[in-house]
Amino acid sequence: MREKSKLTFAGLAGADPRDLKSLIAESAGPDLDSLAGSEWRGYNQPWVARLLGIRKFIKGFFAGERDVEGYNVPVQQNGFNEPWIPKPSAERPKRYAYYVVLQPGRAAWSRGRYAGAVLLDYGATHHGPRWGIERQLRDFLVKPDPSNPDLLLGRAYLEIGGALVPSSFFVLERI
Repeated sequence: MREKSKLTFAGLAGADPRDLKSLIAESAGPDLDSLAGSEWRGYNQPWVARLLGIRKFIKGFFAGERDVEGYNVPVQQNGFNEPWIPKPSAERPKRYAYYVVLQPGRAAWSRGRYAGAVLLDYGATHHGPRWGIERQLRDFLVKPDPSNPDLLLGRAYLEIGGALVPSSFFVLERI
């Protein structure tokens, strides 16, 4: 899977989940300082994300009260090769599903998974509503190609009753 031709946004979006599982396990997380102040186009890999209207999204990062924090923006669910158009509009994007970004090993819930990954903890933020399904999300985020800081691979989990349940893989590319 480390072939350069497959380590692209489109290549990872269409990759076999078994290959992504290996890739995320052996990759290191991005430098937190490189994330703050950036937005990324995102693509949830499983087909069911399309049915839920969440296949395409934008993820943003900012310098917050607790180091780096972030948010998600819904986008129009047009074709993969079409532009990522924020909802309700590019001028007034809806920011929701906030999270805190943690260095590897800084969250108890990680339980040794993906030791080099950066952790996105949606339950630790002070932004947004105190309740909601998004508060259960726990994402691991890595840089699959060490020479490309503009491409990230993520694995989403839901924390349910203290257990981490795998949800999906997603890919991010800096806008």
